[in-house]
Amino acid sequence: MEPPIADTRRAESTSSRTSPRRAALAAFLGTVIEFYDLVIYGTAAALVFGEVFFRDVSPQVALIMSFATFATGYLVRPIGGLLFGYIGDRFGRRSALMITIAMMGAATVLIGVLPTYATVGALAPIMLLVLRLVQGLAIGGEQGGAVLIAVEHAPPNKRGFYGSFSTAGAQGGTVVATAVFALVTLMPENALMTWGWRVPFLLSAAIVIVGLIVRNGLDETPDFKQVADNAKNRNPVRQALGQHPTTILGITLVMGGVFACWYILTVYSLSYAVKSVGIDRTTMLWLITAATLLVVLMNPVWGALSDRIGRTKLVAGGLVIEGVLLVAYFGALTTGNLALIFVAMLATTGCGHAMINGVFPAFVTESLPAEVRYTAGSFGIQLAGVLGGFAPLAAVALEGSSWGVWSIPIICLVICVVGAISAYTLVSRSQPTTTVPEVEPAPAPTV
Repeated sequence: MEPPIADTRRAESTSSRTSPRRAALAAFLGTVIEFYDLVIYGTAAALVFGEVFFRDVSPQVALIMSFATFATGYLVRPIGGLLFGYIGDRFGRRSALMITIAMMGAATVLIGVLPTYATVGALAPIMLLVLRLVQGLAIGGEQGGAVLIAVEHAPPNKRGFYGSFSTAGAQGGTVVATAVFALVTLMPENALMTWGWRVPFLLSAAIVIVGLIVRNGLDETPDFKQVADNAKNRNPVRQALGQHPTTILGITLVMGGVFACWYILTVYSLSYAVKSVGIDRTTMLWLITAATLLVVLMNPVWGALSDRIGRTKLVAGGLVIEGVLLVAYFGALTTGNLALIFVAMLATTGCGHAMINGVFPAFVTESLPAEVRYTAGSFGIQLAGVLGGFAPLAAVALEGSSWGVWSIPIICLVICVVGAISAYTLVSRSQPTTTVPEVEPAPAPTV
């Protein structure tokens, strides 16, 4: 009998492919790409696309049309969540996530080579809109799936820690995108408008290639393997919407507070600080970048703590803390004192946002059965993304109303309190995850 060396090596290879670290890295890279693509598109929409793709209208109308294409990506995200949730719950997480990362990368790179309005006329903004819709669909399936590969590959007692890396990538992608576009805007105006704006989109290809290589080496998650036998005989979309609407609603309310606070902090307050308070734009961008980097660093801390004391109390507590600190941040903002603004921003992101951001991957995963986890989780998260994505627009309207600017953080606080209550009443009481029992390895045969 030949020694079972090949079998041993094959077992070791399988173990390395499914290691929690590699799964967390794959999830991290996916969300880095997701938010890198999102931020460079939003920045280009604000600075470039109005002039490049919408030429035969006034500058104000061109800017509105440019931001309209950006908003369409949010509107199709829930559809992407259902579409890729169906694939992920029926055919496997890995299959869905290989498609989403390839779709996102391809759409972003193609935006970087699009002909402009001056070249092809009205066809240019149409092609831009189509690619933005592709981005939105891919992001809708990517975020919820990245959470699952990080959490479902992790040991049961470390799911909070490893799951936190899937959301840390969101802030990591924001930091990278901001830095890249900041460098590009140093170019002469003519060069920026002709070819310089394309560079950040083309650079996305490098991150996508690395992400595809890492994900291609992953095995299917243990939780999906446990339910895979009956996966092709069910409709996860019908099952998720029919059997778990309460949990989906709870996830939407929880994450709606998270997204609303984040977009108010990083998008609306930037505009308000520059235009109404008189703070330098570059200074505010650096403050936001530092605060975003703090979230990346604090995510694993809160995720690891949730493995010790539980998820729900940290999610609910983090929502209330973020809402309260956002009110304090606006108080600091109105003073114009940079040191006070910076401290308030760091407190809001590190003690509030990062607490929820680091814990919610495991929190959402453990609230749903593996059979519909991708579909229900993604749909709930992306519905919240739609609500949060329109928060800056609502804030602009509230600022000019009789309620004034203080109504903005107060409304966010109310949304956060509703989310905290939902975490206890709608999500944490849902069916918990089915964990895969650890099996003692068989002794190696004597050669």
